[in-house]
Amino acid sequence: MNIFFDLDGTLIDSRPRLYQLFQSLVLNSELSFHQYWDLKRDKISHKEILLSKFNYSNEQYNNFEKKWMSEIELEKWLQLDTPFEGIVDLLMRLSKNHSLFVVTARQSESTALSQIKSFGWENIFTKVLVTQQQQEKHSLIKDTVEITPEDWFIGDTGKDIQTGKLLGIRTAAVLSGFLSKKSLLSYQPDIIINTVLDLNIDKITNRKL
Repeated sequence: MNIFFDLDGTLIDSRPRLYQLFQSLVLNSELSFHQYWDLKRDKISHKEILLSKFNYSNEQYNNFEKKWMSEIELEKWLQLDTPFEGIVDLLMRLSKNHSLFVVTARQSESTALSQIKSFGWENIFTKVLVTQQQQEKHSLIKDTVEITPEDWFIGDTGKDIQTGKLLGIRTAAVLSGFLSKKSLLSYQPDIIINTVLDLNIDKITNRKL
């Protein structure tokens, strides 16, 4: 059985990176970490935040977005990412009987691979799939892996759930990342769990989590 994991917000906590980058680009922001993430988890976009709370023009927002994309994967920000506690042990157990994949929409494949290596995960995953912002996750998976309805996609966003559904596989949404339970429910995942640590290996084998 294949188990596909999103990276940011699912296996690693990248919330500090995104918050600190936002604060560095929006110099007059006084949003706290929790205030920022309350907005984001309710599916409020950067554009909505900047136009409504900081009176940005569309041009200012476009400049922000360009800077965001150019900096989001810089090493100085990636250093803020940390694996969720207990992740390594879970992945090691799962990898004994299943094929594990990381599927991420990161821009840089080399940077993603380097970060995974820095966590000591390079031998856990069958393959790390990086869209490099050039194709959708479901397309990349279909081009690379032979899938079956027994497989699972685990992620923290609506796009992740949509990816699994497009592939015809089971989906699990985790609450450790970027969206709230209310936001995730609208995508109708097969199940919602707090973190990937709530994955039950025996139940996975029986197509239930």
